[in-house]
Parts: sequence; C-alpha cells; structure tokens
Amino acid sequence: MSSLFPRLDAPGDEVVLQVDDTSFTARQVAASAQAVALQLSGEGVRPGAHVAVWTQPGPQTPLTLLALAAAGFVVVPLDVKLGPLELGHVLGDARPEVAFAADVGAVQGRSRVKTLQLASASAVPTARTFRQVDDAPLLVLYTSGTTGLPKGAVLSARNVAAGLDGLASAWRWTRADTVVHALPLFHVHGLVLGLFGSLRVGGALRWFPRFEPAAVAQALGEGSTLFFAVPTMYHRLAEAAAQAPGLLVGLRHARLLVSGSAALPQRDQQRLEQLTGRRVLERYGMTETLITCAVRVDARPSPGSVGQAIEGIELKLVD
Repeated sequence: MSSLFPRLDAPGDEVVLQVDDTSFTARQVAASAQAVALQLSGEGVRPGAHVAVWTQPGPQTPLTLLALAAAGFVVVPLDVKLGPLELGHVLGDARPEVAFAADVGAVQGRSRVKTLQLASASAVPTARTFRQVDDAPLLVLYTSGTTGLPKGAVLSARNVAAGLDGLASAWRWTRADTVVHALPLFHVHGLVLGLFGSLRVGGALRWFPRFEPAAVAQALGEGSTLFFAVPTMYHRLAEAAAQAPGLLVGLRHARLLVSGSAALPQRDQQRLEQLTGRRVLERYGMTETLITCAVRVDARPSPGSVGQAIEGIELKLVD
C-alpha cells in the first residue's frame, strides 16, 4: 500500500498550508497527526473511530482535519450553520465518539458529544506510518439534504486517492502548484479537492475562511497557480475586476481557474474570458462519487461542458 499523504512520509519545513497569516509546514502537520492520536488515545478513542470536526473559520480547523485523516480516524465534518434538526440527525447517524472545534465555547451545548480542541504538537514528529491508501472509511460527508434529511456518504481512502490522482492527471497538478480557495471545509470541493488534494498532490494550499476578491487575486498574483471556486465567486470576481482592474493581474497569473458545485453561467464564462484572456475549467461530481468528469488542461473549454471522465472512471449516458 502507498501513503494517502506522501508529503508526510519524510516531512520537511516547506509550507503546505497557509490560512490568512498563519502557516504550517509538512513537519508541523505530521506532528499534529501524532499529537491528535495521542490525545484521542487518552480519551479511549482509537484510529478507525468516527470523530467530528466543527468546520469553524480559522487555521486550527484545516489542521485538525488533516491531522485526524492522517492519523487514521474517520472524519465527520460538521457545518456550523446546521440547525438543531439536521445536526441531531447527522450526529445520531454518524455517531462520532468525540468532536473537535477550534473554538469550543462557540459550540458548547449544541450537542452531547464531548468536544475537544487540538492539543499542541511537538515541533519534531517521531518516525511513524501515517494513513495508507486502503478501502477502510476515511470520511463521512453529508449531502445537502434537498430531498429530505442529509445522507451520509462513506468514502474510503482509496476513493479519495483515486479521485485526486485522476484530477492530477487531467490538470497536470503537481507539487509545483499552490491552490487558493475560500470554500467551506464540509463539502467535497473545499475539503477533498482543496485541502486533501493539496497535501496528496500539490505543493500547498492557501485557504481563506471568507471569500474576498481582493485577497484571492493578491494570493494568485503572489505565485499561487490554481484557483478553486463556485460560480457565485467567479461572478463576484468579475464584478470586482470591472471596478478595480488591478485584480486582473492575479487572475491572469493563475495557471488554472476551476469552477464546480454548479454550472457556471455562460455570461460569466464569457465575461471572465474577456477580462483575463482565459476560460474557466469546469468539472462534475457528487458527494457519493467524488469527481467523475473534468475538462482537461490541454482541452479547449466549452461553456456548459464538464469535460470527459477522469482517469479510472467509466461513464454511461442514458436518457
């Protein structure tokens, strides 16, 4: 078996995660994975157990998500905006043994699940084996619940690795790339592609807890190469760039602009092409399947097209 996050096999001091002004190296992520395993062992919780994470804004949230996944726990991300009915359903269905929150006080009393904060980690991790690519569960992600209560999709480490490797091939995504996004960390787009993908495939992730066009454009102008966003964000970027042309420098600097989670309106696609000289690549997937289709980096994007099946995926079109 191979490692789910190869960057942790021999972690160095290169930055792999930056949240606003806080940065974490591969060595710090590895140390945090060891720290969370030790912390949960003290609570009687062993690898393989379900552990929830309140996806609050701030640097501790993505670090905790990475640490738990690397240490072998089944991660159950929780949207902080869940109402009492949906939250009760998710917790009753997934049955996490404990939960983590960057700000424990903010969620105190919202559930009976014991809530912890990630313990501080040693700066130098000891040699150990982190999560491998296997068929055991890695994530329980809940759907939006548009036709009823949210449904939990159980995704294995192999599911996640295969989907990310397929996108890496389609987009020529390598360690030379740094991803920028401001997506929530309880959905596939922000969590699996943006956070886990950056540690498995890419060089680093710059995550913004809140979407601000100027901050994203600046990050792209400073050397980040991939931008992951949803159509409403691209609409806001186009509107902002029309008022502040300086934002276009960053957008034009990006190697790839990627949109997902919904169809990008043709008007916004055309407007962005006029402003930046490039088209936005779209892709398609579901919580249950991860990404199935993507426009390849060497293809000519066509408005309304989500490209071809990624490597390892077979598709059948039916009427």
